[in-house]
Amino acid sequence: MKTNTEYATESGRKASLNFNFESRNPATGELIAVHREHDRAETDARLQRAWHGWRRWSRTPLRERIAFLTRLSLLLEERVETYGRLITSEMGKPLADSIFEIKKCAWDARHLAETGEAYLQPQPIPGIAAQIVYESVGPIFAVMPWNVPFWQVLRFFNTTALVGNTALIKHAETVQGCAEALEILVRDAGGPEGLYANLAIRVEACAAVIADPRVRAATVTASVRAGRAVAEQAARVGKRVVLELGGSDPFIVLEDADLAKAVRFAVTSRYFNNSEGCICAKRFLVAESLFDRFTKAFVEQSRALPMGDPMMEGTKLGPLARSDLRKNLHRQVRDAVKAGARILTGGEIPDGPGNFYPPTVLVGLPPEAAIAKEEFFGPVAMIFPFQTDDEAIYLANSTDFGLSAAVWSRDLARARRMAGEIESGMVFINDFTRSDPRAPFGGFKASGYGRELGAPGALELTNPKLIWQGA
Repeated sequence: MKTNTEYATESGRKASLNFNFESRNPATGELIAVHREHDRAETDARLQRAWHGWRRWSRTPLRERIAFLTRLSLLLEERVETYGRLITSEMGKPLADSIFEIKKCAWDARHLAETGEAYLQPQPIPGIAAQIVYESVGPIFAVMPWNVPFWQVLRFFNTTALVGNTALIKHAETVQGCAEALEILVRDAGGPEGLYANLAIRVEACAAVIADPRVRAATVTASVRAGRAVAEQAARVGKRVVLELGGSDPFIVLEDADLAKAVRFAVTSRYFNNSEGCICAKRFLVAESLFDRFTKAFVEQSRALPMGDPMMEGTKLGPLARSDLRKNLHRQVRDAVKAGARILTGGEIPDGPGNFYPPTVLVGLPPEAAIAKEEFFGPVAMIFPFQTDDEAIYLANSTDFGLSAAVWSRDLARARRMAGEIESGMVFINDFTRSDPRAPFGGFKASGYGRELGAPGALELTNPKLIWQGA
């Protein structure tokens, strides 16, 4: 029987109606492979395995679940180069970033193996003979994105495995190579049948999975529109949902900030992960007295970023994951110019193959313009001046998103006061936003609700059961 890759090589198109998810190299446009969509019968079989798997896994002693996570972390460390190259080939970010992603996945699994038991300790209730115990709830359906194809899945799955749930993963259609590799990884680490089920299905098939009685809850990382659709479907059948729906994160630089460090971290925050990250800073709010110096340094460092083949050492910016994403990003830049923005660097689609887009810096955009409130998922930065702390807070909150923010100031009391006024799930002071296995991650307003990572993430999709002991 021919492999998927052989079909792709011979035909250059879908080999049959059953092989209809394509993986393409974003740097060249080359078709890497085509992957078979799961039909209803296959989906049902995987749902059943996840249900039976949960009945067994939830009764597996915690020490055995922890041992599984330890094995998973070791396998990730052994396969870091292989998985890193797979990520880069399918979604385009620099290989160094992809390798970092795998190392972070291993760190998360190792952290839960070392700390998870403490997260799940029963909580006594002072003054009464009662406690709260945290139990698994069943199979969890997860809709996952392409931009961090291993980390996004494993930061959910590792916790799922720890608490005794099982996972049904609908991964993005363009990273099906990663989707299949993840399922194999779990099996190779000794995960029992039904612990992890890859669902190669289309968006249209999600509603039926959510409604299935064998599914107990859902989690989704996606656009606001997609996430709210999942939440609506889950609400109809009374199921819990965790939503992570993107952001338009403000990066606030006060006049007493360490300017050189703020610029350096601003560039890192804007362009890491190929600028395709929900927590990449997108709106830079800079005190008027620092605005010219910050902008000049930011533009210089943006221009200096090496863009090119993401497999090459030293590349800092690869191609966007898909051609339609680049087209939409360029449309947003043109709309910003129409609204009054000036382009200080970038803003033009380069010649040649691949979905490349240069670092682009915009100034002069009216903060009230509709485009200023959108999420730029690509290497475009907007810089705005402000005069007072109140104005900075107003600008920071003038979007429907509320995922994260950064505040830069040498006056920590002032920075903390501002952090308390910002409408977001996270605020970083004198640092840039990033996820960490030890700390909760999640948003506010249109950016979603629920938490992943840390103790709150470990308990998010459990049943906090009250055990009351009578006299």
